Amino acid sequence: MSDEQSDNAEAFDNRSFLARLLVGDYGLAITYWSLYFAGAGAFFVLGSQAADNQSWVRYLILITIMMTYTVALIIGVRAAYKGPQLWKVMSRTSSVFMIINILVGISTLGFVY
Repeated sequence: MSDEQSDNAEAFDNRSFLARLLVGDYGLAITYWSLYFAGAGAFFVLGSQAADNQSWVRYLILITIMMTYTVALIIGVRAAYKGPQLWKVMSRTSSVFMIINILVGISTLGFVY
């Protein structure tokens, strides 16, 4: 193993999980799902607090941010995906995440009652 390869391996090991995730070292699927569930988790916590406090303007702002975040992630998948049948993958991916968004939204509204 050359010195350059050992330096690269050492630099790889010294980077944080988030740094490796953002540069795509874990692959598209793991990167996308990790970022998606981080956003969905944040929305669930913050949206639940907003719904519990009946702060509907804040809740609507959070929904707008969550939908924008989801669209940005879908655009990221489209840009990074290099395999066959791009539109088939995109339609399934966006459908799954929109369904999850709706379910998370409904569950945050459960704090109202």
